[in-house]
Amino acid sequence: MLLYVLFMAFIKTANALEVKLNHGKENQQPFAILNLRNSYPFTCEQKVNITGIVEHISCKIEGIPQSGFNPTKSSMISFSYEMKELPNPDNPNEAPKRYMVVNIYPNNNSKLKLFSVFSDLKNEKPIPVTRKALSKSYQIVAYTNKLPFINPNENMGNRYSINFPISIPKTSTPTISELDINRKPLEYNAGKDLDAFMEIKDDIKNKEYVTALKKISETLTEYPDTIFAKDLIYYAIVALDKAKGDNETNKVIIDRGTQWVKAYASDDNAPEVMYILGKSYLSENRVKDSLYYFNRVAEEHETSRYAPLSKMQIANSLTSKADIKRAPLIYREAYQQAKDLESAAEIAISWARFSIRNDDFDHANDLFLKVFKVFPAYFLIDMEDSIDILQELEDKQRFSLAATIAEYLSGNVPIDSEQHSWLLMKASEFAMHAGEFDKSHKLNVEFLHYHPNHKLADAIRARDDSLLFDISGSYDEKIKRYDHIIATYPNTENAKRAMELKAKLFLENKEYLKVIAMKDDLPSDSEILQQAIDNQVLIYLENHSCNGIAGLLSNANKVSLTVKDSLDVFECLYNQANYKKADELFSGLHKHIKDGENELKWLYLQANTLFALGRDNEALKASRDVMDLAFAMGQRKYYDIAFKMFDVLFDDDRTKNDAISLSAKIDSWFPNDNRLLPMHFALLNNAQNNKDKLALRHEANVIIRLQKSLKQYDYSPYVNFIYINGLIDENKYEEALNQLEWLGKFKLNTDDRQQRFYKIANVNYSLKQMDKSKQALNDCLELGNTTTWGTLCNNAMGLHNNFE
Repeated sequence: MLLYVLFMAFIKTANALEVKLNHGKENQQPFAILNLRNSYPFTCEQKVNITGIVEHISCKIEGIPQSGFNPTKSSMISFSYEMKELPNPDNPNEAPKRYMVVNIYPNNNSKLKLFSVFSDLKNEKPIPVTRKALSKSYQIVAYTNKLPFINPNENMGNRYSINFPISIPKTSTPTISELDINRKPLEYNAGKDLDAFMEIKDDIKNKEYVTALKKISETLTEYPDTIFAKDLIYYAIVALDKAKGDNETNKVIIDRGTQWVKAYASDDNAPEVMYILGKSYLSENRVKDSLYYFNRVAEEHETSRYAPLSKMQIANSLTSKADIKRAPLIYREAYQQAKDLESAAEIAISWARFSIRNDDFDHANDLFLKVFKVFPAYFLIDMEDSIDILQELEDKQRFSLAATIAEYLSGNVPIDSEQHSWLLMKASEFAMHAGEFDKSHKLNVEFLHYHPNHKLADAIRARDDSLLFDISGSYDEKIKRYDHIIATYPNTENAKRAMELKAKLFLENKEYLKVIAMKDDLPSDSEILQQAIDNQVLIYLENHSCNGIAGLLSNANKVSLTVKDSLDVFECLYNQANYKKADELFSGLHKHIKDGENELKWLYLQANTLFALGRDNEALKASRDVMDLAFAMGQRKYYDIAFKMFDVLFDDDRTKNDAISLSAKIDSWFPNDNRLLPMHFALLNNAQNNKDKLALRHEANVIIRLQKSLKQYDYSPYVNFIYINGLIDENKYEEALNQLEWLGKFKLNTDDRQQRFYKIANVNYSLKQMDKSKQALNDCLELGNTTTWGTLCNNAMGLHNNFE
């Protein structure tokens, strides 16, 4: 079996993700192995098509990496990463979390297989077939036909595990120790200085710079002749640089660094130390010395990571107006030559800050956003520097970008820290100045959620109120803003308040109907709504639109107007037959009336309303009060309440006589009023029921007289026949004939015409005028002889013929 393994790549991110890619062959069949190992569990998932073939594998690691890795493409496998905010599928209401998503794809028709493995890749312990949902280590195998190195001696069908898919027994990764000047392995006996050295390496790796410096000092003191002196001093220089000390620190770096570079100019770490020296000289304002080292790195170590960074520092030092055009060229060259994502980001940010200082805002914005999109964790590497960037952006009023960066930083510092509250506060402030009100509001809410008792909490609340509701601008701009709040924050207190402010704006603009249209969205006791209703009612009153008033108040619980206006509205509702609403709104109005005239008008309207509602006893009581007050004040126009009093009293046998007595007064108050007709008709029917012929003839005569005067003949010929019958009974034949003659002027139906002819015949018969009597009967029979009156006429004609 031919086996070779070629180590291809090793990358480590700050969230402790290790990515190892290896290639090899088994029996002339190529394979590739991608190992992913993290310090805490994460998920990987195979994406399979309908034929069962793995199309790609996606791994999600919660959190933000301190650095990423360049996309990698080999003959069998490709992988890259992106940053995403993803929701929790088990809890959709939970805020999305940030994830590093690693995507792995097969190349050249290779196949992929995913395994969750043990952290020790040399362990041959079998791996369970059923993988956990989370694991710290995964292995992705790319192969052509079959998985390599599967142990053929084990029956895979009879157990619930598989062996390590890629197994290289009894071997380990070959390493070569440090070389001497002749490129031969150094030989030395391990001692305690080795232990200290390894601890210091770990401290540097874990960014425990202060701890590392202390241990370096102790180790060099205890082991002055240690073979690790070169490396320890190198680590000390790195730690001092990262620890960001004062001027004394810079002097130490310059002193030790200069000596180190002279002694180890060809060391692989020399470019880094010279780069640190250049920065330290720059901090001391020794520009010439700093440029010396930056130029050395750029020219002598072109392939080093620090060559493009040194070019960046050279560009940073160009501050005169004459250098404005030169610096971008150097930045661009440095950016293009960057050796890794972190240094590319640092160069881009330096270039962006240069552009900001020179008011090239569009270019600066592009650079900042490019870094933020590809490598947002750059801003976490040096928090102090990132805060300085925020200050620069604020000074140049680049608020939107500042808000984006500040919000990101706030999500990556301890919540209980003062820095967290400060960053949230600044992010909200920046977003507000950028006009990103929703974002600013979201950040304010987040601040108050995490820091409700903070000394700035009240100020944040006030700012949030101001942010959402203290809106300047035109009427249309304000309405648009309120509508946006209502749509963006439905069913919240902010939406309710926006509704009220929108309604208030309508009210101030005298758009009362728009306020009223919002009644379902406003509190039932809303003063704004009430004012809109009151003002619109007054408009309808002014325009004499009782229809409008009735429609507007149909669902109103109250109306707040002056007594005079209230009485006018009361009258409108009554005239519109909206009796129930009139009583509901104005039955208590008398409590606010101070003068007799308005009290009389209210009593009059209330009595009429009560009559209309069928509340007769209350209505009679109110009517008597109306009559008493109207008599006292000499207001005869209110006497007509007596007509309704008459109707109620007359319908009750117990008070019928009171009604008859009242009718005489009504006749005197309203001698020629058409409302007298139904009253006297009721009296006529009463006389007829009582067989009071005198009263019957009197009421018939009154009705006939009123009808002639009013030229209204609603009760004719009925009352006329009653009156004529009375005349005939009293033998007043001539007068009866006159009445019958006058009745002929009316357009009568057949029955009434036959009755008239019959009565004419009867009266003439009594007067011995037989020809006239017979002529009337003939006229009657011409209309037919099958009706009641036709039969009577036919019988009477028979009598005439017999007498002849």
